[in-house]
Amino acid sequence: MPVLQLNDQQFPLGAGPTRIGSGDDVQIALPGDRAAGVQAEIERAGSGPATIRRSTPTAQVKVNGVLLGAEPTPLMHGDRVEIGGVELRYADDSKAGATQFVSVHDIGALAGGERSAGTRPAAPSGGRLVSLVDGKEYMVPDGGLLLGRDASCDVVVAQNEVSRRHAEIAPGDLGYVVRDTSANGVFVNGERVQGSRRLNRSDVLRVGTEEFRFHADAAPAVAAPVPAAAPTPVTSAPAAPLPGARGVDAAKATMMSQPTSPAMPRTDDPRPELASLEILNEGPSKGTRFVVRTALTHVGRGAHNDIRLADDSVSETHAKLQRRDDGWYVVDMNSTNGTYVGGTRIAGERRLEGTPDVRFGGMKLRFTSADAATEGEGKGTRAIASVERLRRTVPAAAPAQPTPEPRSGGVPIWAWVAAVILLAAAALFMLGGRA
Repeated sequence: MPVLQLNDQQFPLGAGPTRIGSGDDVQIALPGDRAAGVQAEIERAGSGPATIRRSTPTAQVKVNGVLLGAEPTPLMHGDRVEIGGVELRYADDSKAGATQFVSVHDIGALAGGERSAGTRPAAPSGGRLVSLVDGKEYMVPDGGLLLGRDASCDVVVAQNEVSRRHAEIAPGDLGYVVRDTSANGVFVNGERVQGSRRLNRSDVLRVGTEEFRFHADAAPAVAAPVPAAAPTPVTSAPAAPLPGARGVDAAKATMMSQPTSPAMPRTDDPRPELASLEILNEGPSKGTRFVVRTALTHVGRGAHNDIRLADDSVSETHAKLQRRDDGWYVVDMNSTNGTYVGGTRIAGERRLEGTPDVRFGGMKLRFTSADAATEGEGKGTRAIASVERLRRTVPAAAPAQPTPEPRSGGVPIWAWVAAVILLAAAALFMLGGRA
């Protein structure tokens, strides 16, 4: 039976609610001010996990050093519970064989099965890790949280079995995702992560022999869909295949011709466009454009990625794009078929300069940052303006014209010749009349 242990005393937790605090209405009385009343309540439903909640909005209740919010939190074997400044320990003899404490690195393995029964989805905000060793808290920033042996990591676990860059936790569209980049693995609730895994609230991560509990804001509840009346069967012709696609390739081309929802640009997304990837492979998917709106974007075949490339040559978790102070970088995530920049396979990471071609397995795309796109537009505008100025400055070649007759004093020569002839004719006429 689960118990709460206070110094040398053990308080069994039976089925139903157990009130903790001071006064006549509590089952577990704590030392301190009797006027404080009921501070917390632990609920057990059958053989499922126990949950703890605050009894009043002002009650100070912590689990492993983290202050509880308005919602209840599941308890796991070995959790430290602090109520009104009094520290207790939660233990479950069904997990340990007897009511006793266990080392923190055994908690995840002992509670793995139980945690899966009480999963609570997390929103992509408020993410933090709490060490089950010393209670230290680590916030998960928008750019992600890196765990490993290297001193540059956000959470340093100085153990030989821990890789230099062991794991990463980052927010995505549907919540937080942990990605394993290690040799010896990352464990969530006692189960090894295969590539990556979405985290639920109160999950326990194990890196080496150290344990961390994950906390985040609760995901909004999704209302159950209202059953609709069965539609009248309508016979319709199958959709026409895309040009150039046949058989199985047509179905694949249809799937590849549209970005998946995590990468689909949304007109109502207030976040600015930071960069983009455009498919260059010949075929129906050519020209498909994926918008990058976060400083850390993951690329791969799996549905958990921000940009999903549904191609067999792309690994489940293939690579990531990361914006840093000095520009954009592409980081290969130990993919099978490699990541290439400008036709050269990278080892680890590579800085992206200009608008390079980036290949993930067999998928070739052009990367363009928003800064590069703006700069390119500016250069193009200046070039067009220069051409226009040149057209205005240099007159267009005129069609050939007959050479104008020489002028003398502004009167054409033929006029002078005609005048001379007239004068000569007049003179001859006058002389003939005298004769």
